[in-house]
Amino acid sequence: MSNQYNATALGQYGAFVETGTTAVTGDFSAITVLDDATFSAITAQNLTGDVITGFAIPKGITLFGRFTEFTLTSGKVIAYNNGIK
Repeated sequence: MSNQYNATALGQYGAFVETGTTAVTGDFSAITVLDDATFSAITAQNLTGDVITGFAIPKGITLFGRFTEFTLTSGKVIAYNNGIK
């Protein structure tokens, strides 16, 4: 595994903390829930199945993927920047 993948997995490309309800856009490899959070919208590459909006995701859960946009209804999260190009 390359150093670039390791750096992404370890959050070394920075992060964005969201505590409000403003739409956030970027290129994120993971989102960790800091305080029980409900998403009103979330967009990710290759996300299939049921939507993960409209219900609380408990504090401590980390969602992995390639997220490009999300909006919270409530809660607090930290989204880790994806350094993979």
